Amino acid sequence: MSRFIKIYRNNKTGQRIAEIYDVSFISDRNHGLGWFRLHIRHFSIKILLKWADKIYVPDYDVAMDLVKYYFYPRQKIVIDRTILSTHKS
Repeated sequence: MSRFIKIYRNNKTGQRIAEIYDVSFISDRNHGLGWFRLHIRHFSIKILLKWADKIYVPDYDVAMDLVKYYFYPRQKIVIDRTILSTHKS
């Protein structure tokens, strides 16, 4: 299973940062995940969104899915295309 999130704390500012790489399993019915794994991912993202001060995402579609499906404020989402190059599956 590839990791779809990364969590860390910025030591300079003290902010809790999360990177979410993919949430396509929410809108795509052919995601290939079983019932249990799907709910674990959904629950993990819900907890993560409550914990994080900032969320970094690789593109606009992931950002809009977080706003649409999790009602996360747009002000806390940062679109950073470089995080995909550091992401390891």
